[in-house]
Formats: sequence, structure tokens, C-alpha cells
Amino acid sequence: MNGRVQPGNDDIRARHIKRQQQHIKMMKRRRFIFFSVLAVIALLIILFFTPLFDIKSINISGNNKIDAAVIKQAIGSVEEENLFRLDKKKIIKNIKTLPYADDAQVKKTVFPVGLEVTVKECIPVCYIPYKEGYVILDKNFRVLEIAEAPFEGISELAGIGVVSATPAAVLSTDDNDKQSTAIECIASLIDHDIMSGVVKIDFSDINAIVFNYENRLNVLCGSPVDFSKKISMFTKAVSSSKLNENSRGTIDIYSISGKAIYTP
Repeated sequence: MNGRVQPGNDDIRARHIKRQQQHIKMMKRRRFIFFSVLAVIALLIILFFTPLFDIKSINISGNNKIDAAVIKQAIGSVEEENLFRLDKKKIIKNIKTLPYADDAQVKKTVFPVGLEVTVKECIPVCYIPYKEGYVILDKNFRVLEIAEAPFEGISELAGIGVVSATPAAVLSTDDNDKQSTAIECIASLIDHDIMSGVVKIDFSDINAIVFNYENRLNVLCGSPVDFSKKISMFTKAVSSSKLNENSRGTIDIYSISGKAIYTP
């Protein structure tokens, strides 16, 4: 009878030991989770609620036309604010309200604690005479400034009436369709890398668009239909052996489909 009872006692003792081991493991796991949570809470307090990570510096780059002081003013009083609680999207939004500010990137740095702000500026592309000055525009008709004199190296736009011009806002004109057409045509000229040579574009008649190239060639474009294909023909014509840098006259790129006709 003793031989039959002894194995049962061993089983009970083994199960008891196993339960103790499981209990110890569970307690260790609970302690680990508890202290891990405490560590995370302590870290969050250090990161978000102590002066250790308050912003000490703001470095600005990429700006040429916009003064750094103006950019800092748009950013606001963020120095001594907590680095990790700072809203980068709000800063970028504020910077983009500045004339010439096309976009911005804001990077948070820990060593040293501060901000690296990189500004992408708008590029002046064209201008329109307005009152006693000139509205300087980027490729999307965003008003960059109202200047006393036109900028060198950018194109004059004729035939577009200005209703109002507010820096950093899109130009308000008297003809939205004409404005949209102008933006599309300018984009095509930029894509074909000839915008820098365009002295003046006349949109007085939307079906008879004309631009002057390098003060030597008047280019007759007709309507804005297939404008990109027409400009492609023009670029091939000016780079052909039939024309040189001294050639002057008129190039018709719309009267005969697929052909650029040069008249000295």
C-alpha cells in the first residue's frame, strides 16, 4: 500500500513546486511591467515637462529674399518652449504666409536642443505693370512683391488686367480664364527651359498669343491649344542650322500644324 501512495505524494509536491515557479514568474513579470511603466512615465516627464528640452536656438537656412528676422517673427516666440510639444505644422503654415516663402521644413534637434528651419523660396518668373509699379509674380501667379521697377531676367505679361495685388496671395485679375491660360503657358515655357529667354508674352487676344524671345524673335502661338507641342517645335526651330543667335524676325508655330515658319 505504501508503494502506491508514494508516487501520489511526489506528484502533489511537483505540482506545488510548479505553481510556485509560475507564481514567481508572474510576480517578476508584473514587477517588470510596473517598473517599465514608471520608467516610461519618468521619461515622458523629462521630455515634455522639464526645462531640459526647452528650445535654445533656431537656425534658418535657404532664405535669400526673406530676412531671417522676418522668418523668426513668423515662427513666433518658441524659444524656451518644450521641443517635443512644439507643433511643426503650425510653424510651417506661418512661414508660408510670408511673400517669397514657397515651403519650409522644420527639424527638431536634441544636441543642441533647437530647430533647423529650411526655407524654400518662390522664384520670380514674370511681372505685370500695375498702377505706378510692377507686380512681381511666381509661376503660379502668387504675388511676391510690388516693386518700383521690373526685375531683370523675368518676363513681362501684357493683356492681363490686375484687380488687386496682395503680397503672398494669388493675383486677382479681371479674367480668370485668361489667368489660368497664362499659368499653363508659363508652365510649358519653364518645362521646355526657355522661360529665361522670354522677354514679353502678350495675352491680349487669348486666341492669338504672342511672345518675344531674346528681343529678336516674335513667336506667334495662336490659341493655347497644344501649346506645349508648339513650344517644342519652336525649340527645335531655334536650335536648327537654319537659325543662329543673330537671326531676327517672326516664327509662326500655329498656322500650319506641325511646322514652324520663320520669316526674317
